[in-house]
Amino acid sequence: MKRINHKYLYVALLLSNFVVADDLINYFNDVLDNEKISFNQCIVEEGLLPENRHNTNCKLTERANRALYIIGKEFKNNVHARKAFMLTDFTSYQKVSENRKNLRYPSQMMMERKMGYVILNFDITAEGKTENISVEESWCGNLHSPFAKFELCDGFNKSAVRWAKTIKYKPATYKGSNIAVKNAKHRTSFMFDGAQLQIGSKSLIRKYERVLNQIKNKYFDSATEIAMENKKYENEFLFELARIKFLQKNYKDSITYLNEFISKVENEKDEIPEAMLVGAVSIMIESLYSLQDYQRIIELSKKIDQYLRDKKPFESVLAISYLYIGASYVNLSDVETGLFYLTRSKRMSKNEGQIEYIQNYINNVTNYL
Repeated sequence: MKRINHKYLYVALLLSNFVVADDLINYFNDVLDNEKISFNQCIVEEGLLPENRHNTNCKLTERANRALYIIGKEFKNNVHARKAFMLTDFTSYQKVSENRKNLRYPSQMMMERKMGYVILNFDITAEGKTENISVEESWCGNLHSPFAKFELCDGFNKSAVRWAKTIKYKPATYKGSNIAVKNAKHRTSFMFDGAQLQIGSKSLIRKYERVLNQIKNKYFDSATEIAMENKKYENEFLFELARIKFLQKNYKDSITYLNEFISKVENEKDEIPEAMLVGAVSIMIESLYSLQDYQRIIELSKKIDQYLRDKKPFESVLAISYLYIGASYVNLSDVETGLFYLTRSKRMSKNEGQIEYIQNYINNVTNYL
């Protein structure tokens, strides 16, 4: 496997247009064909009857899941739909109704300002109804933060189970006939609206506004001085210190301040505006990439993947971060995974210039498959 130098990301890739998108799709179609063979062999060894093979315990590999995404078969985190695609004569179930008004936020969790999610396991009958509902996982944490630390909890379980009883599905089929599905999964999230900027006093508000104005006018020394004097009062000043160091291309200090910011926000359960937390992710990843700390970026990417399950509106904001994630995998010689994240970056972006740039980079990376 050839290694791609990280400098590729900073070069205008004008000579890449000779590579067509079909090369990438054809490669991952071949990957998927091989994955289908392995998946179906596992099913044969299970000994299931043909009409029950969709209930297999055989798992799809991450390589198969990423290949499905790249060729345009994402299936929105529906594992059963992915498995049905890998089989013959099956179609997956589809949700046809879910009344969010029936999903009640538990009063105790609301009083404690706790957020979280529950992963449910249930069967779907041939009529599209849910039954045998159970909780597989239940976690509490700040769903507005890409850096959140989640802890096991059970405060949302009863509410999630009650709600799941009301969901209706279009049933799965085998050779055109409705069939039941065992062990379907559903993730149910509980969250408040995102926090607004809250500074403790009028004096601090004036100082914070002054910091923002100084940064805007590139008076970084005076902005740093004010932020340093007030970071013990409000964590937002720590974020601005990180942003100042980033703008000065002092990436090590930027990361140091970001780590302090993230730690204090988590430990103090400080409600920070979500846009600021997403901005912290972007600064962190670009700083790490500039320092060629690709492994740390990959570790952070797992938290961002989790965060974006509930935050589609922030995808376009993090598109460039996913470009850096993909490039990090490429620089560590994992080209296939890198192309998965680069493809995600392209699909997340809403900026035509960005999309063209990312596609050029994808074209170049495809040469290394």
